[in-house]
Amino acid sequence: MEKVEVHQLLSNLDYGDAISDNALALRDVLREKGYVSNIYARYIHPKVASDCRYFKEHAKRSSASNIAVFHHSIASEVSEYFKGLPDGKIMIYHNITPNHFYEPFNGRMSHLLKKGKNELKAFSRVPDLALGDSAFNAEELKSLGYRNVGVLPLLTDLRRLEGDSDRAVVERYGGDFTNIIFVGRIAPNKRIEDIIRAFCFYQRFLNPSSRLFLVGSNKEAAYGSALSGLVKRLGVRDVVFTGHVTVEELRAYYRLSHLFLCMSEHEGFCAPLLEAMFFKIPVVAYRSSAVPETMGGAGVIFNDKKVEEVAELADLILRDAELRRGIVEAQTDRLKDFDRASIGGKFIEFVESIRGAQSDRGVCGLNPGKSGR
Repeated sequence: MEKVEVHQLLSNLDYGDAISDNALALRDVLREKGYVSNIYARYIHPKVASDCRYFKEHAKRSSASNIAVFHHSIASEVSEYFKGLPDGKIMIYHNITPNHFYEPFNGRMSHLLKKGKNELKAFSRVPDLALGDSAFNAEELKSLGYRNVGVLPLLTDLRRLEGDSDRAVVERYGGDFTNIIFVGRIAPNKRIEDIIRAFCFYQRFLNPSSRLFLVGSNKEAAYGSALSGLVKRLGVRDVVFTGHVTVEELRAYYRLSHLFLCMSEHEGFCAPLLEAMFFKIPVVAYRSSAVPETMGGAGVIFNDKKVEEVAELADLILRDAELRRGIVEAQTDRLKDFDRASIGGKFIEFVESIRGAQSDRGVCGLNPGKSGR
């Protein structure tokens, strides 16, 4: 069977973003298998501009003999463009955050998220294949009437986490501190205020020589301001909002940390959980959305957000070396389930299934003159 062109479409290709990293990893898998494959997006971060093209340029490659892979996570004009393509269509659904999380802080984003959910319902007949990056996401697609639904776990190329740490971060935050970390956008669904409250109890009553790293970009000014106000009112010390970080800085923060705490209330997958496993940091996480699925029985999942109990749980793990060792060993085993070759191979199988369907419909061969990357 001849190889076709398989291109990806996103609303945004960002730097250090999980969905963007996933798209880049899938592109590499496609190219390794001999496919011509590019990424097209509406908004492109300057640091990844060489890896992406403006989405309207895709029209030059569009063909009924090719395949378009659309990453759906928010309402955008890219989704309408995808809808009208003659290409074979695969949609990867990364989940859309319920808009109620954003209502108190960002009305425009709340509107876009609500619009995205409505768009998702109307989209059910568009893709030839719809993939959730978790079973949690796939079940939502099925409930909305999507017919051909599969699961493709997020392909996170953890090899990028190998290498040197940023020396300035290490020098600034090294020393005799216990460091608790959370990695992710400063976003309302992440419920970072709950992390701060639990850390406040931990620092005040259990370990004054402690620090909290909150690693991630802050594009939500009102929410970020509310968090800063909370830190001030509680009088909690050594809470570090890093903002957007380089991969070298990310490595440094992980390597300096002793426990990963997640209290998010909505995750379609939560890639930083895998990153923490990679760095052999015990994970303590609230049971919500796709978090238990991603953890797969590893780490420690809790059901109640009583901050004193969460803090005491963290303290127990941090003080008990044998307990910590067992948690890390289970996490390391779980990480094997996200092997790049396995997930990449599954993605290629999905692509080939759509190619087979195209052939059955009498669409075969490549367009003359369309080659190269």
